[in-house]
Parts: sequence; structure tokens; C-alpha cells
Amino acid sequence: MERETVGIPRYTRILLMPDGGRTREYAISRGMVVTLLVLGAVFAALLTALMVVFAGQAGDRQRIGQLERDLAAAEVGTETALVLATELEDLRRMQEQLLVMLGVEGVDAAATDSLAAWIGRAPGSSAEGMRRAAAIAVTPAPSRWPAAGPVTQEYVAGNVARGIQPHLGLDIAGSETTPVLAAGAGTVARTGTDDYLGNFVEIQHGLGYLTVYGHCSRLAVGPGARVEAGQVIGYMGRTGRASATHLHFEVWQQGEAIDPRSVLPGDPPER
Repeated sequence: MERETVGIPRYTRILLMPDGGRTREYAISRGMVVTLLVLGAVFAALLTALMVVFAGQAGDRQRIGQLERDLAAAEVGTETALVLATELEDLRRMQEQLLVMLGVEGVDAAATDSLAAWIGRAPGSSAEGMRRAAAIAVTPAPSRWPAAGPVTQEYVAGNVARGIQPHLGLDIAGSETTPVLAAGAGTVARTGTDDYLGNFVEIQHGLGYLTVYGHCSRLAVGPGARVEAGQVIGYMGRTGRASATHLHFEVWQQGEAIDPRSVLPGDPPER
């Protein structure tokens, strides 16, 4: 004879007693009750786990969004710092050049491309240095063609890696009687003889411009001379590495060669 477990009935009866209707009775076995309880517990556990996962993902999304905002702010800060560093370096170089020109003690020796080296000698007094600095600072940029004649070779920036050789200026053809003119007012920074340029003149203008005139047959100015735009500084020739009489003309700005046509209007006048 089967024995019942003390305290746990084998069946659970459920009575439904609707108003005015017949009473219904249902019986659920003990095993079914246990199964339903277990399924309920599992469902509750799964629901709790899903809520924890979703809450964690929401927190991760918030952290990711904050990190993205922080990264964007850091990138902007880095770009600003780079711009400021470049501007500070430019100001430092300008200050050093002006201090050298003013003859201030304790300044390092001038570099080969500094204003003092271009001028060729240190100022005799602070007043003289100030006058030189002011003259160079307010001198306008080059604005006229240095010679009359056709352009026989254009400026080429070049790309050595691709086999394109640079030609950092314009060649203007002419005869040995063709005068070479200053492209703008300025101070003769340097003259001399070079293996490539032959007899050459360099003129320092304002706003960081420097012009170079090469292959001259003879020169009409010396270092330190103050020249005006259109003043004769030499005559065309074929000194240096030149196969015909012409002028090789270069324009430099802030230490970099640029296309002369970017600052000079039109074409050279005809002879």
C-alpha cells in the first residue's frame, strides 16, 4: 500500500466559484507544482540576469560616449598646442634675429641665414641696429621683374624620389648688356661667386622675402648696400653653370624657395 509523505499532499485542489455560476474544481499534482515553482525560479533568475546585463551595457555606452568626448577634446587641445608651439618658435627666431641686429650681449652667434650674417657686420650701436631692423621690417615684398626678356625655363619644385630635378627659379634670356634690376627695395645681403650661380647677388626684402640673381657677367652693388626697386644691381651673363647668357632669378620666403610668379605680376617686359 502506497504511503503519503507527511505534510505534503499529493494533489492541490483549486476551486473556481464564479458569481451565479457553477463551482469548478481542478486538481494539480505535487510534481506539477514543484515543476512550476522551479520554472518560475529559473525565469526570475534569467530576468534578473538580463536586467543586470542591460544595465551594464547602458553604463558601458555612457562610458564610451564620455571617452569619445574626451578624445575629441584632447585632439582639439593637441592641434591648438601644435599651432601655439609653431607660433612661439617663429617668435623666438624673430626675437633672436632682432637681438643680434641690436647688438645685445649674451646672444649666440648668428647662424649663416640670420639677418646679421646677411648684413655682414654687427651694428655699431643699438640705434644703428634699430634702424637696420626697422628698415628690413618695413621694406615691401618684391613686386617687379628683374630683367626684360623671355622666360626660357620655369620654376620647378621637383621631387627627387620620382626623379624630377628641382629648378628653384626662373631663367630670363638676354644679352650681356641687359641690366639686372632689383625686384624690390631692400638691402644687399650677400654677393659672391658660386659654382652653379656664378656671380650672384642676394637682396633681403621685408616680410621675410629674399631674392637671388645668378649668372651675372658683372655686379654693380656690394654687401650692405641699400637698393630701390628697379635699381641696376648687375648685368646678365653666363658665369657659373650656364650654357647661354641669361638671368637665373629666385624668390625665397621665410627660408623656402617659392615660384616667382606667385609674387610678380604678368610676364617680364619685352626688350
